[in-house]
Amino acid sequence: MSQNEEEYDHALVAMLELIWGEGFLSPGGPQAVREIVSGLDLEDKLVLDIGCGLGGLDIILASEFGARVIGLDVEIDLVRRAVEKIGKSGLSDRITLQHCEPGPLPQADNEIDIVFGKDSWIHVEDKRAFFTEVFRVLKPGGILTAGDWMRSAKPYGKDMEYFFEMEGLTYHMETLEIYGDILHQCGFVDISLDDVAEQYRAQSHQEYANMKGPLKQQMADSLGEEKQAYFIENWRAMTVVLDSGELRPARFRAHKPL
Repeated sequence: MSQNEEEYDHALVAMLELIWGEGFLSPGGPQAVREIVSGLDLEDKLVLDIGCGLGGLDIILASEFGARVIGLDVEIDLVRRAVEKIGKSGLSDRITLQHCEPGPLPQADNEIDIVFGKDSWIHVEDKRAFFTEVFRVLKPGGILTAGDWMRSAKPYGKDMEYFFEMEGLTYHMETLEIYGDILHQCGFVDISLDDVAEQYRAQSHQEYANMKGPLKQQMADSLGEEKQAYFIENWRAMTVVLDSGELRPARFRAHKPL
């Protein structure tokens, strides 16, 4: 895994939780987790959540689906806060969280039943090396299931560059088709690719409207007026690149052969 140090500061985390729910740093909250694992039997399966953030994802995987979860993240402050949250949830016997350095995954070969990801692998620069590691730690017959933010095939335009500037995060985007090619090259089979850009495009416009309306005062009280204005503009910039098709959220699933 690869990521600049501690990019998710307290103001950004507070704003994301306000929009997407306590414990969540990416769109959709619990429902998005359910959609990523839809149709899978996770009962007592060992699930590796790469990019666990604040742990909200893992609470859903353990409490609703009966999974045993290992959550990894490269940001130590997020892991610390997630450990506190897991402790309060009463699920510490089913969820283990670990800070890890970018690079090879700490798990053994053929250890994991299911690898899960939710909009965090956008920060990974070397996708081929990353998915080679995912393949290595999965058991034969194991499943990779994830959502991530993708790009269109065309060169970045000025709106996309402005969105990156407003985000202030390190993004390494690829197209959904390139993700599929990399998964195939790494040995995965039964690969499914699902563009969900239209779904989040509509959702993002509703979030933007909420930020300018019902949530505006709450944002100002929590973040201050300067940060409030910044994040509202950030969201406007995101709706622009979603409308143009330059930003394309997607989901994908693949299997390690038996």
